[in-house]
Amino acid sequence: MTTEAVPAVSGPQRRGQRRDAAENRDRILLAARNLLVTNPNASMDDVAHAAGVVRRTVYAHFPNRDELLTGLGDRAATDMLDALRRTDRSALDPAVAMADFSLTIWTAGDQYRLLISLAESEFGSARLRDLLAPIREQGLELLIRGRDEGRFATHLPLPVLSAALQAVTLSLLQAVNDELWTDDGDRAARAVLIAAGVPATEADGVIQQARAL
Repeated sequence: MTTEAVPAVSGPQRRGQRRDAAENRDRILLAARNLLVTNPNASMDDVAHAAGVVRRTVYAHFPNRDELLTGLGDRAATDMLDALRRTDRSALDPAVAMADFSLTIWTAGDQYRLLISLAESEFGSARLRDLLAPIREQGLELLIRGRDEGRFATHLPLPVLSAALQAVTLSLLQAVNDELWTDDGDRAARAVLIAAGVPATEADGVIQQARAL
């Protein structure tokens, strides 16, 4: 009895397969994000249809809905961290740095407002907190520098103030979800600055400086 040899997969073929798999994963995540914004109850079949792939391809990357939501959360956190790395805030006035930080979070985070809603149900608020921990750490570093330079308030312990500012941002993003308001980020940044202790009379000028970076 003879055994038929299985053709070997060449290096270029393997690289092409990996590239195709990565592109499919990205396509699925993008489709899921866009679909779930308008239809939070969309099924995995709906996601496959929106992504232009067969259902088997979706399940190959995400065996269930929970894994899909985890993938969306990981991508959201990665995208926000990448956006934050594009600006060196170390030499900026702390208030301007905080304004830029808030504007960047708003621009990147607005794409993933749905995750905030899901965090209250199937995604899990604890998981969302874990994803946002590296972002919260960056904000805390800005608060420490700002307080050392006398730019931010001292009425709350720094970890409490950091958590409060993140809660403000998440609440404002949720307000957009609930169609209570719309914002390009300026009013959200103003709210964060004032909560951090920047006088309201200075906040708008600080935001303009951040916008000019």
